[in-house]
Parts: sequence; structure tokens; C-alpha cells
Amino acid sequence: MRPVSEGRIMRHVFSVVIVMSIVAGRAHAQSNAIAEQLFNEGRELAAQNKWAEACPKFEASMQRDPALGTRLNLAVCYQHVGKLASAWGLFRESADLAKRANDKRADYAQQQATALEPRLPKLVITAPPKAPAGLVVQRDGAPVAAVELGVALYVDPGPHEVTASAAGFESVTSKVTVEESRTTTLALPELAAKPEVKAPTVATTDEPEVPVTPVSPTRKYIAYGVGGGGIAIVGVGLVFGAQAMSKNSKAKDLWGADLNCSGDNFAQGKQLIDEGRSRGTLATVFVAAGVAAIGAGVALYLTAPRASEQARQTAIIPTLDRNGAGLGLVGRF
Repeated sequence: MRPVSEGRIMRHVFSVVIVMSIVAGRAHAQSNAIAEQLFNEGRELAAQNKWAEACPKFEASMQRDPALGTRLNLAVCYQHVGKLASAWGLFRESADLAKRANDKRADYAQQQATALEPRLPKLVITAPPKAPAGLVVQRDGAPVAAVELGVALYVDPGPHEVTASAAGFESVTSKVTVEESRTTTLALPELAAKPEVKAPTVATTDEPEVPVTPVSPTRKYIAYGVGGGGIAIVGVGLVFGAQAMSKNSKAKDLWGADLNCSGDNFAQGKQLIDEGRSRGTLATVFVAAGVAAIGAGVALYLTAPRASEQARQTAIIPTLDRNGAGLGLVGRF
């Protein structure tokens, strides 16, 4: 077999890269098309003052393509459904993005954020008096960092659920409702430690322990013999494999790495190749047979009956045939 050239490998690599780029480009184009469709549906619903139905459309569109126009329309939608803090945050983000892109919509976004700011409610969450180590606080399922505790943070008006938990303590859930332009404080109560769970006591009995009967030695010896024979067969296969590699190496020394033969040494090289192939075949056969024998030995050992059971199932009897006399082992193994 001739070696593959480096240039051919690079051409294959470039082909794969080009195909992957085309596939990624098609997927991106399809995602943008879906985003555009969702955006248009949101605009139609907003034009009908169906803001509660329009917001999910804008959200899904922005997940696929976070365009500036989608951000602004979602911010307006949040403003109409009462999510003032969410709308304010999107207006601020849109203003920053528009300024970096030198987009004229930057002033509009900043004006909307400034107008909303006086209406924003704030929520202050304070830690329990004796906060346990590893305290975890969540507001509406979102984590609240430790540095945010005790700080008045903008939130949307309406009800909120705050949960405090820690390892080894009972979790506590508190509910609070905040109003526009007001600051509300929620003090988390102290967490109660979970009661210790005692391990159930195991009733003891006076029944004597049943001794474990060892594996039958007869089956064990058979397993050792089969497994040991398998190891020996694998060893023979490895020897044939080493010989095959040696013959192949000599053939390469004679004909070169690409095994191009010449007239002077054709017979010698062909003999080396034929011998290498035959020894390689023998190596494969012996190794496979040896591995199978080792597996059979392991299976015999693992499935061997106990010594007491083996004694009931096997027996040694004299045998007599035309070739002579001997002993035989009969029974189930």
C-alpha cells in the first residue's frame, strides 16, 4: 500500500471545513428567517394591543437573533405588561449597543430608560439574623448573590417569591408584593436546623451463621487448566506475530518502505511477504483461541458449584477399553 501524501490529506481537511461552513451557514440563515417571522408576528399582535401575546413572540425571536430592533420592541412590550424593571434594563442595553454601532436609535432608548427610572420599584432582601454557612437565596427561581443582600435592587412590580436554604437546614419561602416607585424590605427569617435522622436498629437473632462452602476444587482445577492453556496459546500467537513483523521488516529493507519490488530480489522478497502473511494469520488465530480459552476458564471458575454439591454430583470410576484401562470422572461440571 502506498503512503497517502500530505497534500492529499490537506485537501480532504479543506473539503470537510468547507462542507461544515456551508451547513453552519444554512443553519444560521434558517434561524434568522425564523427570528424574522416571530418578530413580524409580535409586531402584528402589538399593533392590535395584544401585548401579553406579543411579548413571547419577541422573546423567542431575540433568542435566535438578538437584533437591536427586537430588543427595543420587547422593551416596549414589557413596559405595556407592567414589567418595568425588565423594560428599563432592555432600554439601557439597547442604548449602549446603539451607541457603539453609531445607531440613531440610541437617543430613543436612553430617553425611554430615563423616563421609566422614577417608576421602578426596589426590593431589599436582608439575610437571616444568624445566617448559616452556605446560605443560598433565590428570587423567583433566580440566584441572589451574597453581595446583593441588603441592597435595594430594581424589580418588576407585583408579587415575588424568595427562598432561603442551606445544607442541614429547613428551607424557608417568603412572598412579597412590591409597588411602583416604592422600596420594600423583606427580612428573611432564621432557618431551623433539620432534625437528626437516627439509623434504624437491626434486630439480631440467635440463629447460627451458615458457613460459606468453598468452590469445588475439581472445577477450580479444570478452570485453571483451561485458563492456563489459553495464556500459553496467546503466548504462541504473540511469537508468530513477532515473526510476522520481522518478516515484514526484512521485506521493507529489501524492497523499500513502499514495497516496490525489483527483478533481482523478487523471489526473496515475495517469500518474505508470504511468510509474514502466514505467520500473521497464525498469530491472529492463536491469540483469538487463547483469549477464548481464558474466557472459558474464568466462566468455569465463576460458575463452579460448591464443594459439597460437587461431591454429590461427580464420581471417579474405572474405565476399560481395547486400548487399556484407566480412571474416568463423571458427573455435572
